[in-house]
Amino acid sequence: MVSLRSGTRLRLAEAGEPSAPPVLLLHGWGASIYMWRAWFAPLAAAGFRPLAIDLPGHGLSDKPLADATYGLASLVGVVRDLIDLERLDGAGVVAQSMAGTIALELVLEGEPRIRRLMLVNPACFGRIRLQMLGRAVSPAIVDRLLPRLVTRRIVARAHRMVYGDPSRITECDEDEYWAPSQFPSYARAMRRLLHQFTWSRPPVDRMAARLRALSSELLVVLGTRDRLVRDAAPYAAALRAAGAPLRVAAVEGGGHAVNEERPAQVIALVLDALGKSPPARGQHRAT
Repeated sequence: MVSLRSGTRLRLAEAGEPSAPPVLLLHGWGASIYMWRAWFAPLAAAGFRPLAIDLPGHGLSDKPLADATYGLASLVGVVRDLIDLERLDGAGVVAQSMAGTIALELVLEGEPRIRRLMLVNPACFGRIRLQMLGRAVSPAIVDRLLPRLVTRRIVARAHRMVYGDPSRITECDEDEYWAPSQFPSYARAMRRLLHQFTWSRPPVDRMAARLRALSSELLVVLGTRDRLVRDAAPYAAALRAAGAPLRVAAVEGGGHAVNEERPAQVIALVLDALGKSPPARGQHRAT
């Protein structure tokens, strides 16, 4: 565990040599460090220092009750503080879904210590399926009931939704996601994120104008069977047409958590973006 200046404690896992170039791995809504379990050894073997955290409200990290904790600005501040604490100068960042929005905002605000940003099915590139429904059925009054509703069956069904091929999920995977959800404050934190986080997608012209200020190309990895973040591919194409410095790679058959479902393919793309081993032929198409 590491403690930020705010006093919030985050679970952190890392591998590789402490002096190696850092690569920070950030998960999306409802996930945890477990999402990156297949990433540590390959990144360390390639000469990097991979680090992953449970964001506030997730996994074994603190789960504050204050609504403001789960707004975009607050979570951007969490990642910035972590970069300070771990001295992650020249970092690569791989951020999935909700964390893609957080990491991109941090870079667009001018964070100089992030050398390369790679996004996986970023929430800010798509329309979020079921997000409005989730808000509608989770008013503050249900806070006391929520922990009882997060059963193993419900967690398992939610996990299957983020894979293009749910048969890849094992019982062990289901257990690893279900276990931290049993903290009473977990469900309450997820509800706050649904209501407090910025889930809307900016208009193409506004996002493209911000992206054109980037000094390096942004890698965006999209699973072609993403059931949660819809229409990200045409949005990314429109951004590229507007001059945004994007490289878009589509992983055929991959779901919303394609970095967890197809780790070898996405790691190959990330290493290529970081100037290491090129991606294996035939595993993806890039545009």
